[in-house]
Amino acid sequence: MMIESHGEVCRLGYLRLIVAAAKSESARDQASQSFLASILEESVKKLKAPPASQVDVVGLVRSTVAARNYVSLAADLNLLSKKSPTLGENGIVYAFTRSIAHSEAFLRGEAELSLLDVITLKPVERLFFFWLLVVNDYLVLPSIIRWVLETESFSRLEAMNYVMEELYPQALRSILAAAGKRAQSELLPKLEAAQRYREERLKYSRKAEWIRSSLYAKYRHIVPPRLEWLVDLGLLRRVKRGRYEVSDQVLGHKALFIKTLSYPPSKITEQIFSTLAPVMIQYAGKASREALNKELINTFNAISTYLGGPVKIRLLELAVCIRLLENNQVATPSQIRETINKLSVLYPDKIYLVPGPDDNLYLTRINLSPKELAL
Repeated sequence: MMIESHGEVCRLGYLRLIVAAAKSESARDQASQSFLASILEESVKKLKAPPASQVDVVGLVRSTVAARNYVSLAADLNLLSKKSPTLGENGIVYAFTRSIAHSEAFLRGEAELSLLDVITLKPVERLFFFWLLVVNDYLVLPSIIRWVLETESFSRLEAMNYVMEELYPQALRSILAAAGKRAQSELLPKLEAAQRYREERLKYSRKAEWIRSSLYAKYRHIVPPRLEWLVDLGLLRRVKRGRYEVSDQVLGHKALFIKTLSYPPSKITEQIFSTLAPVMIQYAGKASREALNKELINTFNAISTYLGGPVKIRLLELAVCIRLLENNQVATPSQIRETINKLSVLYPDKIYLVPGPDDNLYLTRINLSPKELAL
């Protein structure tokens, strides 16, 4: 579960370039986090020069350190594997969307992108990254979103104080409660310190002294990136430097967002696709059985070819849902799972499911004709 972050990693669009780079054949041969960071750093130098009005954006990659921090964030979100410098499960989901094509073409030198192209997410990408961040930052980000929806307009400093003095200690308590004895001995001092954050902040009589303190630096690393993520996702808009407001589209569905984010981790993915996808993806409607079946086959074949073997069911469910959304069709992971189960019962000799070494279920083969898919 991700809690800590770096103050520079504010722009989610860079993660798309990292996934595209990790998917490429050259990266698969010599991939390392340093190699991917170097690709990111060199790639941004090739972007079409933006207008001056677009330069003053926080979180831009302007150094090797910044590029490495974005690669680290990609690993924290399982876009990259932490065990090896290859795509993680979530990275594979995004790598086989149609949305990645522009990033891949740019990295191959076949297309041009501007800075605005890189940092601006498409609606389906907003939904994907919303899901990704909510499930991986479950102890912090959903609570931030609920707070901003209830507050509607706030300053960055107000958000920093609330998150670090209320939400951050709560997150540490949750981690501590589930941790083993060794981890508890490391977490307890952090929790004790966090419970004194407000008291420590109020010791500074002058704002200038506070913003030069090491504690303020910790506030700045954890909170502002998350606010900027919400800007990229379309939930917030920056009305002036250091101040935010909830976007009109989201404000109109405030209760729906708050209700969805109240679900536990085991259920929130299903709720995001069933209730928020139709709101975040304009004109999206329910996927037909035929469309769902065809997308299941196409997605499985693409990912299985890339992996050179079976595909984890959980990964496949998410990938199919995202690819359907790119065609303005909504389906949930449970619907994809039900479809796989039904097909395996109808055609046990043409669709094969096996348990994997990690106790997850894997799909090894689908060999169905168009006529069989239409039934």
